[in-house]
Amino acid sequence: ARMREPTFEEALQELEKTIQDLESGELTLEDSLKKFEKGMKIQAFCRRKLDRSTAQMNRILEED
Repeated sequence: ARMREPTFEEALQELEKTIQDLESGELTLEDSLKKFEKGMKIQAFCRRKLDRSTAQMNRILEED
């Protein structure tokens, strides 16, 4: 079974947690790079979600 896609809010929470982990200064360089990569993927996911929402809003506004 495929995992469900996280909500925008869940992704944002995960991004905040990832940033906190990076800012803690307690990660090794390798772990920091992994966290950074994960953070970039989450950010891209959030941007896609926002773009999709914006497109939906624009469609709704154009219908009037």
